[in-house]
Amino acid sequence: MTATEHQEIERKYDVAGGAELPSLVTLPGVDHVEVRPAEELDAIYVDTADLALARARITLRRRTGGKDAGWHLKLPARKDVRRELHAPLGEEPTREDGSLDLQRLQVPAELLPHVLAHTRGRDITPVVRLTNQRTTAELYAGEQRTFLAEVCADRVTATPLREGLTASAWSEWEVELVDGPLSLLDAVEGVLLAAGARPASGPSKLVRALGSLAPRPVAIHAVPDRPTAGQVMMAALQSTVERLKAEDAGARLSAPDAVHQMRVASRRLRTLLSTYGPLLDPDTTTHLREELKVLAETLGGVRDSEVMRERLLALVEAQPAQAVLGPVSERIEAEMAKDYARAHARLVRGLEHERYYALLDALDELVATPPTTPLAQEKAQLVVPRLLGRDWRRMRRAVVQATREDDPARAEDALHEVRKGAKRLRYAAESTGVVLGLRAKQLARSAAALSEVLGEHQDSVITQEAIRDLGMRAQRHGEPSFTYGRLEGIEEAGRGRLASKGYRKALADVRRRRLKGWKKV
Repeated sequence: MTATEHQEIERKYDVAGGAELPSLVTLPGVDHVEVRPAEELDAIYVDTADLALARARITLRRRTGGKDAGWHLKLPARKDVRRELHAPLGEEPTREDGSLDLQRLQVPAELLPHVLAHTRGRDITPVVRLTNQRTTAELYAGEQRTFLAEVCADRVTATPLREGLTASAWSEWEVELVDGPLSLLDAVEGVLLAAGARPASGPSKLVRALGSLAPRPVAIHAVPDRPTAGQVMMAALQSTVERLKAEDAGARLSAPDAVHQMRVASRRLRTLLSTYGPLLDPDTTTHLREELKVLAETLGGVRDSEVMRERLLALVEAQPAQAVLGPVSERIEAEMAKDYARAHARLVRGLEHERYYALLDALDELVATPPTTPLAQEKAQLVVPRLLGRDWRRMRRAVVQATREDDPARAEDALHEVRKGAKRLRYAAESTGVVLGLRAKQLARSAAALSEVLGEHQDSVITQEAIRDLGMRAQRHGEPSFTYGRLEGIEEAGRGRLASKGYRKALADVRRRRLKGWKKV
């Protein structure tokens, strides 16, 4: 069973104990207000011993009572917005006396993949129990009774379920949009503030219940107007680490494009650690780059299966009907599905391994307490162009080597090195936009175009190998292999045209983007 998901758009407010909701009938666009009978909500919030979910501003609870009883997972998205995933209550573990056995609560399997990048194999146990007396005012518009929003008055009691917490109680109001416009949030806020409410001091009921134990969120590495080289580096590293973790759940669940984006994030991190290596402890960067390479290779098996399937099916679709002998598309679908399943199973095992979790721990530590060298404190305007120049020269050496190779096999390897160099240059240039502005963007675009041309070339090489393999598989099933030979010939011919034309054009464009002092590519 999969979890259901929706966007939660809401604001919370602190109020004096026992405060009653003000009248909301005068709000613009609201034609009817319906006050629901009070209801009792009972929620068990769970987390790791070190409150990893709370630190990431994630809440995971099991709630009974109300219209949406079940397990709720809330993930931050942007200001006033969270992703909320919902799963059924499932089987209720009980003690001999019939009461709920909190220690045997099991997080639903459909929600677990969304938190593993944070819990990392650690036990998830009850933290606090919140009971809530809620009165809800529902706001409607028009004769069709469009449900705009609901405004809730909550009287909350927190009961600790772990050591270090104390019992507490408070009142709060919250407004959540349903089908109403964003402007309604501001209108409701005006009425609530006039009635004595104050914007909530914390992002959730859980954080308030945790009190002094509530973990502080990781500080954001902002880039000021005149940054140091270290500030530019850390902003790029932090955003990329967060992107890697954000794609974790999608990669586990085979969500569209998630594996690709996670692979890009891992490669981008490796590039940043290389480009900004002189600003960091070398032992740290060496270890992290090695571990990120392993992760990227594991992700690559799944991504290659995805790309190959699409490419092969497109090739078959482009052929005249008389040239397609046998169930070629069906064979491709069947064999690629097997390859994908095997690769994804390996990926999931890798993402559940302690080695991957140790990598995430190390990346978090890097962001929280970066082991910088004195060079990180120097002006970015002076340091960053020199660092980017190292990646430029590295790609230049790969280009020179590729032009000198006569052996076809070694020439292919050399072009692959050029492609990797172009990718590194692109990622590095994108991280320097805050310093180099338009020049960095232009260089990044040109390097990306070169990488794409060579990526198409590399895909063609791999495709030929895949076609030969598929042809042999088809023969083992008694199917004709004529079409596979035809497809391989088409790929080989196209590869030659690609290498001679697109490559030269893309390389010339990269050359035009070099900065002063850099040698030509």
